[in-house]
Amino acid sequence: MREKETLTTDKMAERNEALSALLHIASQRLPLTDLLEKTLETLLSLSWLSILKKGGIFLTEEDATVGKKQLRLVVKNNLGLIGSLCEVVNFGRCLCGRAAETKQVQYADCVDHRHEISFEGMEDHGHYNLPILSNEEVLGVLVLYLQPGKQSNDGEREFLHRVVAIIALMITLHRSIDALEKVNQELKQQQFALDQHAIVSMADRTGNITYVNKKFCDLSEYTKQELMGQNHRLLKSGEHSEEFYKNMWKTITNSEVWTGEVKNKKKNGGYYWVQSTIVPLLDERGKPYQYVSIRTDISKQKLMEESFDEAQKVANIGSWHLDLVKDELSWTDQIYRIFGIDKKSFSASFEGFIDTIHPEDREYVISEYGNSVSKNIPYNIEHRIIRKDTGEIRWVHEQCVHRRNAANEVILSDGTVQDITERKIAQDEIRRLAMTDQLTGLANRHQFNRRFGESLKLAQREQNLLALLLLDLDKFKPINDSFGHQVGDKFLKYVSELLQKNCRETDVVARLGGDEFAIILVHPESTKDVEQCAQRIVNEFKRSVYIEGNEVHGGTSIGISICPMHSNDMEGLTQKADLALYHAKESERNSFSIYSQDMEK
Repeated sequence: MREKETLTTDKMAERNEALSALLHIASQRLPLTDLLEKTLETLLSLSWLSILKKGGIFLTEEDATVGKKQLRLVVKNNLGLIGSLCEVVNFGRCLCGRAAETKQVQYADCVDHRHEISFEGMEDHGHYNLPILSNEEVLGVLVLYLQPGKQSNDGEREFLHRVVAIIALMITLHRSIDALEKVNQELKQQQFALDQHAIVSMADRTGNITYVNKKFCDLSEYTKQELMGQNHRLLKSGEHSEEFYKNMWKTITNSEVWTGEVKNKKKNGGYYWVQSTIVPLLDERGKPYQYVSIRTDISKQKLMEESFDEAQKVANIGSWHLDLVKDELSWTDQIYRIFGIDKKSFSASFEGFIDTIHPEDREYVISEYGNSVSKNIPYNIEHRIIRKDTGEIRWVHEQCVHRRNAANEVILSDGTVQDITERKIAQDEIRRLAMTDQLTGLANRHQFNRRFGESLKLAQREQNLLALLLLDLDKFKPINDSFGHQVGDKFLKYVSELLQKNCRETDVVARLGGDEFAIILVHPESTKDVEQCAQRIVNEFKRSVYIEGNEVHGGTSIGISICPMHSNDMEGLTQKADLALYHAKESERNSFSIYSQDMEK
């Protein structure tokens, strides 16, 4: 039952004074438990309250083991054994738990069935159990003990409601201050960490500097006093175009974050590079009022990049990186130079690379890269490209390595492209010299044998004729003896031109050594065509030639064998042509003979 209470002026003054004292406690900057202890002591000291000098304050906490809320007794006064038994109370248990669960005051004038926590010999008592609420959140419970049978009254309840409101305010304020201090501490730590790592500055809406950290001063070689109030234009190096700065300013004034690499100028005239991120801070209208710039010094990295770029120029080699997951391809500057592509007007792409490849080599390159990815074999090829700027055909050497994920799928490819045109030209020249007679420019014996074998296989596959002509010069030794080796060499050159003139481009003409020559007639229509070719050559030798004012007379003997009539292999055809050559020399010089079986006798 509740008793009605008539509040006199004195009682109202007492209660207001008590509430003021509690508010004063709440405003003090002390640990929360100290504040709660002072609050409980103050309440228990109020003689005009019908409470005993016994009580406690519970605070709500989360039971991590079951994920439910519970009450923990953090402040107690004269509770004795019950203070130990009630150290932790679950929501809904006993009167304190019921107050927390129902968010309603639980009043008892004696120990009854609601007292689930008790002990033998516990004295009878009554008490208030008042939930401490903040926006319907249960922060805790205030417990005040009464004499058994003591009835509550409305005035006392009203006062206690105000008390728990002050306690709620105290807890909320304390937690807010703790949270704010934690945030401030974290911000200080973050700023300290940032200042240790990064170059930091702030600027107002016009770009004038309002803050710089020590790293900024150390790197730029300006003092803080020299930088404050200055515009960042003070650091311009001349490396970047006006368009670069206009785009930067447009980005941040549109409330967007800008990132990029910037080359700045030091106070002493030196230069440094920074990776810069500029973050606009927005006012209540969503407009930038301040800009925070966070930079890292990348001068060493840029120096290495420049050195690397120079090294790639010297080696004429560029590198590329392909991210197959993101479908992103990047090239170093040297690749753009090798391909003859303007970097400003073209972004690296696989399609752009394929477009530079010589049309005859594209299928080969695509196939080789695909095999490398799918079959895990090396990608190491040479192919031609067509430069985009000049249309010049160049040779490149490509190779790459792949990085795979746990499923053995290629996710990244890193490779190089090297211009090997000069090397290919040199190799071709070496190959030509190795396969060519140095005096006449005709095929030498090594190249002749290779071409002979290739032509013979083709003739057999297509069932065509092939003729071998072996030639020895007549009277060459007298030419050397009479006019000297210089004239003799020029005569050999004349002979090489004569033979080439009387053969087709598809035929093979070679100097085997000394005054020995050989011809392969590829796919002659008939034996008659072979004879006509040999006769033309013989007739040419019947003419006199003037070399260095000397009239030189020469001649040739020719032995001929034909596939498949005489033999189907190189050795047999050579032997047969050699027999025919011997026969031509013996019978009549400056003539030709076609092999016949009679020559074997």
